[in-house]
Amino acid sequence: MANHTVITLSREYCTGGRQIAQAVADKLGIPCYDKELITIAAKQSGLSEAAIAASEKRRTGSLLYSLYSMGGALPLADQVYILQSNIIKKLAQEGPCVILGRCGDYVLRDRPYTLKVFVHGDLDSRHEFAKTWGPTMNLDERGVDIMLEKEDRRRAGYYNYYTENRWGDVHNYDLVLNSRLGLDACADLVLQAYNHMEALKK
Repeated sequence: MANHTVITLSREYCTGGRQIAQAVADKLGIPCYDKELITIAAKQSGLSEAAIAASEKRRTGSLLYSLYSMGGALPLADQVYILQSNIIKKLAQEGPCVILGRCGDYVLRDRPYTLKVFVHGDLDSRHEFAKTWGPTMNLDERGVDIMLEKEDRRRAGYYNYYTENRWGDVHNYDLVLNSRLGLDACADLVLQAYNHMEALKK
Protein backbone atom coordinates (compact mmCIF):
# COMPACT_ATOMS: atom_id res chain seq x y z
CA MET A 1 0.00 0.00 0.00
CA ALA A 2 1.25 3.49 -0.85
CA ASN A 3 2.48 5.31 2.23
CA HIS A 4 1.59 8.87 1.31
CA THR A 5 -0.79 10.72 3.62
CA VAL A 6 -4.35 11.48 2.59
CA ILE A 7 -6.50 14.03 4.45
CA THR A 8 -10.23 13.57 4.89
CA LEU A 9 -12.23 16.52 6.17
CA SER A 10 -15.81 16.45 7.40
CA ARG A 11 -17.60 19.49 8.75
CA GLU A 12 -20.71 21.05 10.13
CA TYR A 13 -22.50 23.43 7.80
CA CYS A 14 -21.20 27.02 7.65
CA THR A 15 -17.91 26.29 9.40
CA GLY A 16 -15.74 27.04 6.37
CA GLY A 17 -14.66 23.42 6.00
CA ARG A 18 -14.49 23.65 2.23
CA GLN A 19 -12.28 26.73 2.42
CA ILE A 20 -10.03 25.07 5.02
CA ALA A 21 -9.69 21.96 2.86
CA GLN A 22 -8.80 23.99 -0.23
CA ALA A 23 -6.31 26.13 1.68
CA VAL A 24 -4.55 23.02 2.98
CA ALA A 25 -4.46 21.47 -0.48
CA ASP A 26 -3.10 24.69 -2.00
CA LYS A 27 -0.32 24.97 0.60
CA LEU A 28 0.67 21.35 0.10
CA GLY A 29 0.32 21.49 -3.67
CA ILE A 30 -2.03 18.50 -3.74
CA PRO A 31 -5.54 18.10 -5.20
CA CYS A 32 -8.70 18.74 -3.19
CA TYR A 33 -11.70 16.64 -4.16
CA ASP A 34 -15.18 17.92 -3.39
CA LYS A 35 -17.59 18.47 -6.25
CA GLU A 36 -14.91 16.94 -8.46
CA LEU A 37 -16.08 13.59 -7.05
CA ILE A 38 -19.51 14.27 -8.54
CA THR A 39 -17.95 14.99 -11.95
CA ILE A 40 -15.85 11.81 -11.87
CA ALA A 41 -18.82 9.70 -10.73
CA ALA A 42 -21.00 11.15 -13.49
CA LYS A 43 -18.41 10.32 -16.14
CA GLN A 44 -18.01 6.77 -14.87
CA SER A 45 -21.71 6.06 -14.47
CA GLY A 46 -23.18 7.91 -17.43
CA LEU A 47 -25.52 9.83 -15.12
CA SER A 48 -25.76 13.59 -15.12
CA GLU A 49 -23.93 15.55 -12.44
CA ALA A 50 -27.32 16.84 -11.28
CA ALA A 51 -28.53 13.29 -10.71
CA ILE A 52 -25.39 12.39 -8.76
CA ALA A 53 -25.64 15.55 -6.62
CA ALA A 54 -29.33 14.94 -5.92
CA SER A 55 -28.65 11.35 -4.90
CA GLU A 56 -26.30 12.63 -2.20
CA LYS A 57 -29.13 14.62 -0.66
CA ARG A 58 -31.97 12.11 -0.84
CA ARG A 59 -31.57 8.39 -0.38
CA THR A 60 -35.05 7.21 -1.34
CA GLY A 61 -38.44 8.33 -2.49
CA SER A 62 -37.34 10.82 -5.09
CA LEU A 63 -38.85 11.12 -8.54
CA LEU A 64 -35.27 11.27 -9.73
CA TYR A 65 -34.86 7.60 -8.89
CA SER A 66 -37.60 6.62 -11.28
CA LEU A 67 -35.91 8.58 -14.07
CA TYR A 68 -32.33 7.42 -13.60
CA SER A 69 -30.88 4.01 -12.98
CA MET A 70 -27.42 2.53 -13.03
CA GLY A 71 -28.87 -0.95 -13.18
CA GLY A 72 -29.23 -3.45 -10.37
CA ALA A 73 -31.61 -3.63 -7.45
CA LEU A 74 -29.96 -1.10 -5.17
CA PRO A 75 -31.47 2.40 -4.88
CA LEU A 76 -29.64 5.01 -6.92
CA ALA A 77 -28.21 6.75 -3.83
CA ASP A 78 -26.70 3.49 -2.59
CA GLN A 79 -25.16 2.80 -5.99
CA VAL A 80 -23.71 6.32 -6.08
CA TYR A 81 -22.29 5.90 -2.57
CA ILE A 82 -20.54 2.68 -3.61
CA LEU A 83 -19.27 4.30 -6.82
CA GLN A 84 -17.92 7.36 -5.00
CA SER A 85 -16.35 5.18 -2.31
CA ASN A 86 -14.45 3.28 -4.98
CA ILE A 87 -13.37 6.55 -6.57
CA ILE A 88 -12.13 7.85 -3.20
CA LYS A 89 -10.12 4.68 -2.62
CA LYS A 90 -8.58 4.94 -6.07
CA LEU A 91 -7.68 8.61 -5.64
CA ALA A 92 -6.16 7.87 -2.23
CA GLN A 93 -4.04 5.15 -3.78
CA GLU A 94 -2.81 7.44 -6.56
CA GLY A 95 -1.29 10.15 -4.37
CA PRO A 96 -1.70 12.60 -1.49
CA CYS A 97 -4.93 14.58 -1.62
CA VAL A 98 -7.69 16.12 0.44
CA ILE A 99 -11.11 14.44 0.39
CA LEU A 100 -14.01 16.64 1.51
CA GLY A 101 -17.04 14.95 3.04
CA ARG A 102 -18.73 11.91 1.51
CA CYS A 103 -17.82 9.68 4.46
CA GLY A 104 -14.19 9.82 3.38
CA ASP A 105 -12.90 9.07 6.87
CA TYR A 106 -15.01 5.89 6.98
CA VAL A 107 -14.28 4.85 3.40
CA LEU A 108 -10.54 5.05 4.15
CA ARG A 109 -10.83 3.71 7.70
CA ASP A 110 -8.49 0.80 7.02
CA ARG A 111 -5.85 2.96 5.35
CA PRO A 112 -3.05 3.65 7.88
CA TYR A 113 -1.80 6.96 6.45
CA THR A 114 -5.04 8.92 6.61
CA LEU A 115 -5.49 12.10 8.63
CA LYS A 116 -9.14 12.34 9.58
CA VAL A 117 -10.32 15.87 10.41
CA PHE A 118 -13.67 17.19 11.61
CA VAL A 119 -14.56 20.90 11.78
CA HIS A 120 -17.37 22.14 14.01
CA GLY A 121 -18.35 25.58 15.23
CA ASP A 122 -20.39 27.49 17.77
CA LEU A 123 -23.52 29.24 16.52
CA ASP A 124 -22.05 32.73 16.69
CA SER A 125 -19.08 31.91 14.46
CA ARG A 126 -21.26 29.96 12.03
CA HIS A 127 -23.65 32.91 11.77
CA GLU A 128 -20.71 35.20 11.06
CA PHE A 129 -19.51 32.88 8.31
CA ALA A 130 -23.05 32.68 6.89
CA LYS A 131 -23.05 36.45 6.33
CA THR A 132 -20.14 36.14 3.89
CA TRP A 133 -20.98 32.90 2.10
CA GLY A 134 -23.03 32.82 -1.09
CA PRO A 135 -25.76 30.28 -0.22
CA THR A 136 -26.56 31.94 3.10
CA MET A 137 -25.42 35.56 2.91
CA ASN A 138 -28.89 36.89 2.08
CA LEU A 139 -30.71 34.95 4.80
CA ASP A 140 -31.89 36.56 8.02
CA GLU A 141 -30.86 35.11 11.38
CA ARG A 142 -33.86 32.78 11.54
CA GLY A 143 -33.22 31.60 8.00
CA VAL A 144 -29.62 30.78 8.86
CA ASP A 145 -30.72 28.82 11.94
CA ILE A 146 -33.12 26.78 9.81
CA MET A 147 -30.43 26.13 7.18
CA LEU A 148 -27.86 25.09 9.79
CA GLU A 149 -30.24 22.62 11.38
CA LYS A 150 -31.41 21.25 8.05
CA GLU A 151 -27.95 20.74 6.56
CA ASP A 152 -26.40 19.31 9.72
CA ARG A 153 -29.29 16.88 10.01
CA ARG A 154 -28.88 15.88 6.36
CA ARG A 155 -25.13 15.33 6.70
CA ALA A 156 -25.56 13.36 9.90
CA GLY A 157 -28.30 11.27 8.33
CA TYR A 158 -26.17 10.49 5.29
CA TYR A 159 -23.11 9.57 7.35
CA ASN A 160 -25.02 7.55 9.94
CA TYR A 161 -26.90 5.68 7.22
CA TYR A 162 -23.82 4.59 5.28
CA THR A 163 -21.30 3.99 8.07
CA GLU A 164 -21.02 2.16 11.37
CA ASN A 165 -19.97 5.39 13.10
CA ARG A 166 -21.79 8.48 14.32
CA TRP A 167 -21.25 11.77 12.51
CA GLY A 168 -19.27 14.23 14.60
CA ASP A 169 -18.18 11.67 17.22
CA VAL A 170 -14.68 12.81 18.20
CA HIS A 171 -13.53 9.18 18.51
CA ASN A 172 -13.74 8.81 14.72
CA TYR A 173 -11.26 11.58 13.94
CA ASP A 174 -7.60 12.38 14.50
CA LEU A 175 -8.15 16.14 14.70
CA VAL A 176 -11.29 18.04 15.72
CA LEU A 177 -11.25 21.81 15.16
CA ASN A 178 -13.52 24.65 16.21
CA SER A 179 -13.94 27.10 13.34
CA ARG A 180 -14.06 29.89 15.94
CA LEU A 181 -10.25 29.75 15.79
CA GLY A 182 -10.43 31.18 12.26
CA LEU A 183 -10.06 29.47 8.90
CA ASP A 184 -6.36 30.27 8.54
CA ALA A 185 -5.59 28.92 12.00
CA CYS A 186 -7.57 25.76 11.31
CA ALA A 187 -5.73 25.23 8.02
CA ASP A 188 -2.40 25.70 9.79
CA LEU A 189 -3.33 23.14 12.44
CA VAL A 190 -4.27 20.61 9.77
CA LEU A 191 -0.91 21.24 8.11
CA GLN A 192 0.91 20.71 11.39
CA ALA A 193 -0.90 17.42 11.94
CA TYR A 194 -0.16 16.38 8.35
CA ASN A 195 3.54 17.17 8.72
CA HIS A 196 3.65 15.29 12.02
CA MET A 197 2.05 12.24 10.43
CA GLU A 198 4.59 12.41 7.60
CA ALA A 199 7.44 12.66 10.12
CA LEU A 200 6.25 9.58 11.99
CA LYS A 201 6.80 7.49 8.85
CA LYS A 202 10.52 8.31 8.70
